[in-house]
Amino acid sequence: MAPPQQPPSNTTIIGLSGPSSSGKTTLARLLQRIFSKLSPDLHDPSLNTFIVHEDDFYHSDDKIPLTPHPRNPTQKIQNWDTITALNTPFLVSSLQYIKAHGRLPPRLRSKEDLNDVTASNVPEAVVEELRGVVRGRVPEYFTSRVDGEGEGEGEGGIRRTIVFLDGFLLFAPPREEDPGHGLRAVNDLMDVRLFLPARYENVKERRESRSGYVTIGPAPTVPNEEGEDGTEVPQGGSAGEEQEEVDLEKEDDGPAQNFWTDPPGYVDDIVWPNYVQDHAWLLLPEEGSQTRLPKADAPELVRLVGQGVNLRMDAGVTVAPGQGNASMVDILKWAVEEVLKHIEETEGQ
Repeated sequence: MAPPQQPPSNTTIIGLSGPSSSGKTTLARLLQRIFSKLSPDLHDPSLNTFIVHEDDFYHSDDKIPLTPHPRNPTQKIQNWDTITALNTPFLVSSLQYIKAHGRLPPRLRSKEDLNDVTASNVPEAVVEELRGVVRGRVPEYFTSRVDGEGEGEGEGGIRRTIVFLDGFLLFAPPREEDPGHGLRAVNDLMDVRLFLPARYENVKERRESRSGYVTIGPAPTVPNEEGEDGTEVPQGGSAGEEQEEVDLEKEDDGPAQNFWTDPPGYVDDIVWPNYVQDHAWLLLPEEGSQTRLPKADAPELVRLVGQGVNLRMDAGVTVAPGQGNASMVDILKWAVEEVLKHIEETEGQ
């Protein structure tokens, strides 16, 4: 059954997803720089752009699910790379708010922007060149001041808002394959879905070179037992527990941040197996076959996908070229073109 038609919106959400350390956040920041300064008047409010980081929607540290340690089953380890670590209702409601208002809800305060920023190695000349390409192709009413009545905010109103949403778990398989997927509501709020594949060996190297991540806090103190069905249960909660309603108009008064550092072996034990399992609907066997992955356990799926850069092209997701080997310059040019195509296709709507 086709999804219900959404009313026209002057807010476009560009989803950028891929495995950990694939360059999602770097790409989002580059795209925001390019699309945010199209008019000679840098204070012109007719085009509004900003970034939303999925990492800002993690549960607090004491509610991150625990899973048996793959190397020591008698111990448990926090699993940050699973959907139950995310407050998906908060993410959905925030995206709905953004769609309706063209701005971030006051409740949303970024902690991702406190983390180390990886250098993009993209020359400023390339950024300026692409800005010129965009300026020459987007409709004039996106980059000129609104003189008449406008529904946006600011002097003269805002014609269009472009939001770059980056995250490791954003997309859902085609509706007919899994209508009740846990990310269905998130997936359907995005207008463009761009996926950045990355080779396993590069994910491992990049992730293990990071110093760590700022988290919400507070730190966990008491390990929680598994649920009766053996599934992971967030600390301080239970399986099926209702999510606490979030007042999006209220400023974030949450606790101070903590800092998470991956324990030894975390990429091989948690990050990569989770990525492969969660994206088994998108990944294909490494040998180049277009045959879908079979239903199998994590070790078998990991073996089948190998480096993890053979992906479907018929799943409603636009995959970046290069199979994980393209430079950030090439990825940026590709992403700019995909955003421009969407703008041109929806011009006048």
